[in-house]
Amino acid sequence: MSLARFRTYGRFDGATEATVTINRAAGIFSVRPLRRRKAYELPLSVVAEMVMWRILKAEAAEKRAARRKR
Repeated sequence: MSLARFRTYGRFDGATEATVTINRAAGIFSVRPLRRRKAYELPLSVVAEMVMWRILKAEAAEKRAARRKR
C-alpha cells in the first residue's frame, strides 16, 4: 500500500478540515481542503525540510528567550 489518507483539522484556504494524502511510491505529499477542487502537492523531501526548519527556528527562539531571562 503506497497511499495513506488522513483527515485533519486546522485552517486550510478558508476550510476547517482537509484531506492529507501521502503517496510513498511517488514521494508526494498533498493536501486538499474540504469541499475544494484544488489539491496542493509537494515532494516529501520539501515537506520534511519545512518541518525541520520550523522546529530549528522554534528551538533557537527558545534558547534566545532563556538567555535573556538570565
